[in-house]
Amino acid sequence: MTENNKKSKKSKTKSNRKKRLKIFFITIFMLAVIGIGAVGGIVLAIAKDAPEINPSNMDSLLTQTSVILDQEGNLLEKIQTEEYRTVVSINKMPKHLKDAFISIEDERFEKHIGVDVIGIVKSAIDNIKAGEIVRGGSTITQQLARNLYLTLDQNWTRKIQEAYLALQMEKELSKDQILEGYLNRIFLGQGAYGVQEAAQTYFSKNVEDLTLAESAVLAGIVQSPSRFALYQTVKPENFDTEKHEPVGEVDIMGEKYIAVYNERAIERQKVVLAKMLELGKITQQEYNEAINEDIKSKIQPGQKKVEGISSYFNDFIKTQVIETLVNELGYTREQAESELYTGGLKIYSTMDLELQRKLENIYDNFTEVLVGNPSKISGPALISWKRDKAKNILDENNKIIFYNKDNLLNGESNLVIEKGSFELTDSGLTINSRKLAFYGKTIDIADYYTINDKKNLVTHTVGNLSIPEDSYTITDKKTLVISSDYLSKNNDFYSIDGNGNLIISNKYFYIHEDGVVQPQSATVLIDYRTGHIKALVGGRDVEGARILNRATQPRQPGSTIKPIAVYLPALDNGFTAATPMDDAPFYVNGRLWPSNWYSGYRGIHTIRKAVEQSVNVISVKTLQSIGLHTSMEYLSRMGIINKENPSMDNFVTAAENSSSNDENLSALGLGGMTRGMSPLEITAAFGAIANSGTYIEPIAFTKIIDKNGQVIIDKTPKENAVVSPQVAYVMSDILRTTVSNGIASRAQVPNMPTAGKTGTTQDQADVWFVGYTPYYVSGVWIGNDSPQIKLNKSSPIAAQLWRIIMTEVHKGLPSRNFERPNGVLTVRICTQSGKLATELCSKDPRGSMVRSEIFAKGTQPTEVCDAHVEVEVCTVSNKLANEYCPKDSIGTKVFVKRPIAYDPAKNKGILPSDYEYTIPTDVCDVHNKDNTIKDWLDDLINGPDNKDKEDDDKKDDDKKNDKDNDSGNNNGSGNGNGTGNGSGNGGSNNGSNNGNNNGNNNDNKDKKN
Repeated sequence: MTENNKKSKKSKTKSNRKKRLKIFFITIFMLAVIGIGAVGGIVLAIAKDAPEINPSNMDSLLTQTSVILDQEGNLLEKIQTEEYRTVVSINKMPKHLKDAFISIEDERFEKHIGVDVIGIVKSAIDNIKAGEIVRGGSTITQQLARNLYLTLDQNWTRKIQEAYLALQMEKELSKDQILEGYLNRIFLGQGAYGVQEAAQTYFSKNVEDLTLAESAVLAGIVQSPSRFALYQTVKPENFDTEKHEPVGEVDIMGEKYIAVYNERAIERQKVVLAKMLELGKITQQEYNEAINEDIKSKIQPGQKKVEGISSYFNDFIKTQVIETLVNELGYTREQAESELYTGGLKIYSTMDLELQRKLENIYDNFTEVLVGNPSKISGPALISWKRDKAKNILDENNKIIFYNKDNLLNGESNLVIEKGSFELTDSGLTINSRKLAFYGKTIDIADYYTINDKKNLVTHTVGNLSIPEDSYTITDKKTLVISSDYLSKNNDFYSIDGNGNLIISNKYFYIHEDGVVQPQSATVLIDYRTGHIKALVGGRDVEGARILNRATQPRQPGSTIKPIAVYLPALDNGFTAATPMDDAPFYVNGRLWPSNWYSGYRGIHTIRKAVEQSVNVISVKTLQSIGLHTSMEYLSRMGIINKENPSMDNFVTAAENSSSNDENLSALGLGGMTRGMSPLEITAAFGAIANSGTYIEPIAFTKIIDKNGQVIIDKTPKENAVVSPQVAYVMSDILRTTVSNGIASRAQVPNMPTAGKTGTTQDQADVWFVGYTPYYVSGVWIGNDSPQIKLNKSSPIAAQLWRIIMTEVHKGLPSRNFERPNGVLTVRICTQSGKLATELCSKDPRGSMVRSEIFAKGTQPTEVCDAHVEVEVCTVSNKLANEYCPKDSIGTKVFVKRPIAYDPAKNKGILPSDYEYTIPTDVCDVHNKDNTIKDWLDDLINGPDNKDKEDDDKKDDDKKNDKDNDSGNNNGSGNGNGTGNGSGNGGSNNGSNNGNNNGNNNDNKDKKN
């Protein structure tokens, strides 16, 4: 090949390569153009769907109010934002405040056009370097656009629309207008929206008075209000001196909290100040002064002042809305709160306004409804109290719970510290008084009580003694020492009265002068077929903010737990309404327990009768038979136990607390729980029985519509099958006769089938009635906020209030019966065996033991009664006749063979009240071979006529003795070992029951009925 040919071939190859490269680059370019076009098309399509904006109405959007509507769409409440956000003009905001927010949130705010590409890249780099999110990519304009016009969803659609709207806003609004809107809108923790409210919340000052250091703190909060709020709040009982540093006291809607210092806020403040210095917003000297400013000493928590009264129901709705936004839409709690208070939501509640008004009206007249004319009662209404000679209320350990007001405060409401409880020295004032208690560095003043004109006990909260931390010390002996320097600077802090008492000015502590009426009460009313809460009251006679919603607070349920934790599971696991159980002494770990609400033991009961009479022993025996885990499984089906997230319920499992939990016979069988159940929880659980065995989660609202008219939540309650309709109906019918025939008769609604169960906790700290009709299920709780103060009435008072409420609720509703499902049979049974009745069952000495009972098909008895037996008895010894008993001394008698043999000798001689009807086991020891021969000889010598006369004389003597015994002359024999049984020595049996049981009852502390 010639050199020219070689060159020609190389040239051709090179030309081909160039062509291929050209084609490749053209292809890439075309794909890029197509890709950009496609992306651009998508972006344009998304941007086109963005809501239209009118920047001129931004002020109205800032104050747009969410509303709560009733089930008919009528306005219930406007959720006002003014109490949580105060809009201020940007002219009132100091320059260093504006610079602080711009520096940390959007440093090129004054230059960009709404979107900052450089800022997005830089924030990504900074976040990667830090290993966490230290700054966001959205500009201040984007954040405002999102807050005003969009949802908080985390997706590309929202991001694109946010950028698009930001560009539109920048065209229409000045930078100052955008910044003013932003600084009035943002959430800054502790319920504060906007910089003015935040200035009041953390420093109790107006925004124009904020220092550079304080402004930097507020700017640092924006990224995460829950992490960087200047203080956090904890309840006094959760305060930990090792973990928490108190900076004051906060009254959040009527409930006392301790404000604790949050060091992370200062760490974040330093980041803000450093950025301001870097950007030239402040000088080095200003930076140094701000860094060295003692922010902690300047914290002065401000109080939220809420105008008007918000009902318990509406407060509960707000809580439910926040939880739903968090759980279903993925909002953070801060975002959810922001949306509720500032998002312009329409919340459709389940409230029936007419029923709510009826309930509120009854609670407005609570005392008159339950005790009548207050002027005719001597002590505080419904209260059983223990007081010392000075009339202070004591607990069971004789410690003062509430002071008589005159023993705590003088006529000017100043605190009185008695002479001898304090000492003034050159170094300061030393106080050692029971009137002061210490939670870490917080000085808590004791509370007091008064009696109002309606004879109600009213408890009053007194706040903390407000003294700077560096002005006092608390010794190891819990003595308060206030420095002389502080006293000299605050000469109005104290004085000495004419009796030598120390008087501390009320200027230095808070007094809740209105107080809270006791006892308190709560009621919940639910449509059990839908789960819709129709009415709810969480307290009575409480004016102002109603934060403590007792309808959602747990209390020990007492015997109201029995149907849901014991008997419903039992009916679904082999028991029937006719199953016989023996109310006789029972032992747990060798201890005689539990006792009943009545004295002694009453013997054999069917399950129905055990519920009707609220027999504690049978409840515990039945629970032991089905097992604790079976009980817990059914409680989980009824919403009491949350298996997936145990920390979200009030039930304490052994896994959560091995030493003090609810996995025991007392908690599940008698309601002696660690925390308890709320009225709302237990009412919804009873609703599952009423609703044919299906539990429906109670809900307070049905849907939420956002400010753009879009449905963001369509609330459908969760449903769960608990038992079959047939088993539920049997349980329901037992609860019906508990009202008609049992101890809950006061709950009967006139002309309306009524079912339910009472409950009383130890020493009558709580009383309950939970029940239902063919229309609604409702629960009523009555008790004191301080469980150490007891009631002077038991559960019938709760049943009475329930009846009054439900009678009003059902006015105008036609009477109708509970719907009986197919598959429920009626059978004649014997109450002593639970089996098919025989002729002997009607010959029981107490009367016929035959009853009609209902059963779920397949559970009805098929065997005949084997409990009733007829045996020959010697009428002389009242024991089983033997072969030597004379024929004229032998009679037949019907007895009962107990389901489990009972031996009084093994139970300290204790006799159940039906024991005399138990088939005797002893054989006659009066007649034997020897005395039979002697009687034969007597007849032979003296003649049978003389023997008959002697027998007649003996019978006359026996009648006289029986009369004496019935009159109680032989009661002393009952204090022995209980050997008197058989033909019925009434005095002997009564003495045995009383003598042997009273001591055991006193030892038991789980009386529930």
